[in-house]
Amino acid sequence: MVERQGRMLAELSELGMSLARRTHERAMAAEDPDRAERLALAFHRMSRSVRQTLALEARLEREARRDAVEAERRADEHRREAVRARRSYVGGVGSRLIWTEAEGDEVSALLVDLKRWVDEEAFFEEDFLAAPVETLVERLREDLGLAAADPDEDEDRDEADGRPADGAAGPALLEPHSSA
Repeated sequence: MVERQGRMLAELSELGMSLARRTHERAMAAEDPDRAERLALAFHRMSRSVRQTLALEARLEREARRDAVEAERRADEHRREAVRARRSYVGGVGSRLIWTEAEGDEVSALLVDLKRWVDEEAFFEEDFLAAPVETLVERLREDLGLAAADPDEDEDRDEADGRPADGAAGPALLEPHSSA
């Protein structure tokens, strides 16, 4: 709709300028002072109309640029929120993996490594958001030296909470952490 309005305003300003030029020529050529005065007044009104049309065109262009900048800002904000949520989720999964699989002093060092790993992965936002969570978790396991998930583990799950009966980390760690 904005494009259509812009085309119409451009055409209107061209028509107004054409008419203003013709009126100006006729006013300059008029020999009768009354006729010259009427034509000068008509020229004034037409030129004012052209100026208003040009001002409206400029306003619509400014608004379109402002809307484009705002849309880009919202998209950036949405992307940042998506990265933040993905960082939090993957970090939470990694933390649960570490607490499940590591022992003693190793936990603290792995948690620091986890933070660094998530920061580095999230730096490349588009790749971080495009990768399936499962892929990120497998890379995390590999990079931090955590045991790989056992595909047969689903059979060994405890009926009560869905976690592996033997306490090993597995797909249940991909589920959001609940504070229940």
